[in-house]
Amino acid sequence: MGRTRLSILREAIANLTRRPSTIKYPVAREVTVAPGSRGRQYADLMKCIGCSLCAIDCPANAIVMEKLPEPLKHNPRGVFPVVDYGKCIFCYQCVFVCPVKAYITTEAFELADYSTFTSRESSLSTIASGGSK
Repeated sequence: MGRTRLSILREAIANLTRRPSTIKYPVAREVTVAPGSRGRQYADLMKCIGCSLCAIDCPANAIVMEKLPEPLKHNPRGVFPVVDYGKCIFCYQCVFVCPVKAYITTEAFELADYSTFTSRESSLSTIASGGSK
């Protein structure tokens, strides 16, 4: 038993002299993600036809269809998908099931926020910009 305590003490002293194995995130934002990592996704409203397949197929029930603020000629239902990132499991089922490939995918992984964080603003910005950013 004494030998175990001695090895623990030796390990503790060795760890005090080593550099930390963790990063100082978010103070030092040196974090990178692998190419192709799944981050935030949102709908390009210049392509979206309002079919609701993404909301129907979402396994986490993270997508709701909301009324468009302005009518778009190609969207007969006048609705668009809003992803609640707090519920989203980033499976990208919505991206895969979209018949018109309207989803824009990103590698943005920083999603922590004190309020509900959704794709509403990102999607609505595609109307003003005329399509994919």
